[in-house]
Amino acid sequence: MIVTLVQAENYEYVQKLFQYYIYDMSEYTGWPPYDDGTFEVDDSVTGLRDYWTKPNHFPYLIKAGGEIAGFSLVRKYPEDKECFDMGQFFILRKYKRKGIGVQAFQLTVSKHPGKWMTRVLPDNTGAREFWLKAIKAIASTEIAIETELYKSTEMEFIRFETATNLSNC
Repeated sequence: MIVTLVQAENYEYVQKLFQYYIYDMSEYTGWPPYDDGTFEVDDSVTGLRDYWTKPNHFPYLIKAGGEIAGFSLVRKYPEDKECFDMGQFFILRKYKRKGIGVQAFQLTVSKHPGKWMTRVLPDNTGAREFWLKAIKAIASTEIAIETELYKSTEMEFIRFETATNLSNC
């Protein structure tokens, strides 16, 4: 398992993977495909390009067994610069339920010890279960879950902290 920063010249690769992320999320958001049948990425809505153009944004590519398995997009949360935010996290279906996601999450977080948060849509019970399992394995403090608005959408915010050295990763 490898989690590496994605260089600017590989932006389009993550952009293409992001369509699958949008497709997966459409189950909970109701997002329809475009007229051409794609789930094209609109940077003005997703903020994807920010991960390559703004400070304190960290785009990672996840590889398992030498193959691309997904991505994790980390940033400092705009409303709390002390806190890292898992902006988006995506694992291709062929790697789900094999421990790849948990391991990739832990490797990503190990690169940025400290205060963290992630968000999940209330109806996405599978994601909530995943996050709680992955976070419990590395949290050095109690996990706090609060319902808040994010860009006018109600979401569950999961906050936690990690120690400087994540020996589980």
